[in-house]
Amino acid sequence: MNRLPFLGLLFALLCLVSCRQMNDVRLLHLAEEQVEMNVDSIYALLSQIEKPSQLSGEERLLYGWLNAYVHYKWRNSMTEDSLILPASDYYAFCDDTAKNLLSYQLKAWYWHWLKKHGQCIAAIDSGIALAKALQDTGRMADMLSDKAYWYVYVWKDYKKAIETFHAAIALDAKAENFFSMGIALGLNKNDSAPYYMERSIELAVQAGDTSKIVHYLRNYAQMQAYLFDEPSGAIATIRRMEQYVVDPVQLRMGDLVKVEVFLKEGLLDSAEYYLNKERKRGEGRNRFLTEENMVAVYRALIDYTRHRTFDVLDVARYNDSVANALAALQSTVRRKDESKETLSQANLILTVERKQAQLNLLLALLVLVLAGGGVSLYVRNRRNRLIEAEERAETLTRLLEDATKNQSKEEDGQFFRKILLQQLGMIRLVAKQPTSQNQELLRRISGITSHELPVESLLVWEDLYPIIDRMYDNFYTKMDSRFGDVLIDKEKQLCCLLCADFSTKEISVVTQQSIPTIYQRKTNIRKKLGMEEKEGIVEFIGSI
Repeated sequence: MNRLPFLGLLFALLCLVSCRQMNDVRLLHLAEEQVEMNVDSIYALLSQIEKPSQLSGEERLLYGWLNAYVHYKWRNSMTEDSLILPASDYYAFCDDTAKNLLSYQLKAWYWHWLKKHGQCIAAIDSGIALAKALQDTGRMADMLSDKAYWYVYVWKDYKKAIETFHAAIALDAKAENFFSMGIALGLNKNDSAPYYMERSIELAVQAGDTSKIVHYLRNYAQMQAYLFDEPSGAIATIRRMEQYVVDPVQLRMGDLVKVEVFLKEGLLDSAEYYLNKERKRGEGRNRFLTEENMVAVYRALIDYTRHRTFDVLDVARYNDSVANALAALQSTVRRKDESKETLSQANLILTVERKQAQLNLLLALLVLVLAGGGVSLYVRNRRNRLIEAEERAETLTRLLEDATKNQSKEEDGQFFRKILLQQLGMIRLVAKQPTSQNQELLRRISGITSHELPVESLLVWEDLYPIIDRMYDNFYTKMDSRFGDVLIDKEKQLCCLLCADFSTKEISVVTQQSIPTIYQRKTNIRKKLGMEEKEGIVEFIGSI
């Protein structure tokens, strides 16, 4: 009973930790169910997991995999998503086809963000090969699109981009693929570019995606103006764009296309009109670096054509300010990274200390439980020993009373008890001081029952055996002559005490042996004598 509070406290603590871990695991699997459905929900669920570091190995990999998936979908940096590598290996080992296939794509983007071109291509090519083997055309088209995207916008290898986009469009003729294919063809000065640009715009219109329509039309107009020298086509495309656009940034970029066209046609007034219009639209707004430089170039061209002079000091200062801002930003990012690293180390130390504290608490609870259990066991055993000692003392006292009864005719058992107790020194003490307050007698009883006085040194069995023979028809002599070589001394003594009608408890007291030991000796005697299990030992020996 004393251990129950400690066990209850330990159980409550374990339940608390287990419940929190179960809640995190539940959130993790809810997030997993949202893959390919709602990336915002995945992020919201992952954000509720308080201590990802305490997740188990498999769950930790899933957490890292889902984080990488969110970053991939949002086109965020994946430089910190290193868990995607062991997660990919794990899902390949577990033969989880869906996760394994998507892992190749996530792994490729991870290498892309780290600027590891070779690993990036190797990962995406492996994914494409697996998707082809599994006949998953949708995933294969996505991977081909990613690969072609890098060729166009990152590595500037337009020839490979065109080949890859051809394969992607054959599997999935979506607007994005047609648009990027058109860009690659245009940058490669291929006459097929307008077809793919028009097709991408057509698909965007069918889908009712205004942002894509505007984006595609603006890029198509820039291609017509900058690459294919189609001024009228560029102006017409910009006017088509203006039917859909409400974003001032897109309108400003459209104005710059018109400035380019009118400059090339020598219409300086029209060019300056749209240049001023672009400036007015951008007042009080953030400007792109390219936009600012294009405006400076166009202004310089107009000024030089008209006045044979130009001033690029403002744009030079602007570029310097941008460079300084970038340097400051990089410094800030580095400082944040340093702070993050410092904080991470502090958190790691705190986590270790917290775990150590938890371990110490559990250890303390364990020690308390063990100590409580030990004390309880000690008290119980001591109580049991006291009870057994009292019972042995009562038994010995009863033996003494039986042996000292005043009877006209002394029975054989009573006589033997008297002789045995005389050898133990108890009859002598009673005769010397026959009072109820005989302290020496009590000490003698206590010493025998507590095993402080060894009875083996007090009992002289060589003197007791003849008494057994005289009182019980030569019982000892018969037993010794027939089974002397089989039975050991303690077994012979036990048989004599049984013959004198001693109970098991009385035998236990006078021989200082436990009751289980007495029973075991009886069993051994029966086996040695070839007796049945329930057959009486004294009767069997007496019948010889």
